[in-house]
Amino acid sequence: MRMPSLIFACRSILVSGSLASLLVACDPGSVDGQTTDELLCSAELTFAGSFAVGTPKPLEISGCWPIGTWTFTAAVGVHDCAAAPTPLPQYQIRVDRDLTSEDPDFSWLYTYVTDPAAPSSVSVTSGGGGLCEGIVLVFSADGKTVWNMHPALQADNSLNGTGDYEIHTVSQIPSSSP
Repeated sequence: MRMPSLIFACRSILVSGSLASLLVACDPGSVDGQTTDELLCSAELTFAGSFAVGTPKPLEISGCWPIGTWTFTAAVGVHDCAAAPTPLPQYQIRVDRDLTSEDPDFSWLYTYVTDPAAPSSVSVTSGGGGLCEGIVLVFSADGKTVWNMHPALQADNSLNGTGDYEIHTVSQIPSSSP
């Protein structure tokens, strides 16, 4: 996303005709003081697993009801890494109802059960590859390695889905807004 602004800035300098400005302003390693991210390697992931219902789905709800425990494994497919990434033996997330929210309390609380202390982000959306699709991002401590997992809940409570694994040169952990 940063590259188009870099190209525009470099074209503007070229139009002004200053080669010295071009050499200083068009450093391919940074844009506006930020380091450019490079993707060092990536891998395709597929998932299989099961869903254990927590609170049963209310009659007035149709479609996605993610409340329960999602347990799945990852398999590595095509990759361009020096060595294939090694997924954990299993991943687990839990989705609970937020009982402190006002009625109807259809707000969810997400937990990355596998390692609650790991830098991660968990959410669930309706649809995707099934009734519900999980979005599970797990980062290395430095944020440069990302497991982007999308387990999909099927009607029979099985999970499947796809995702990817990436190693970057810059942390991918989103900065929090003040």
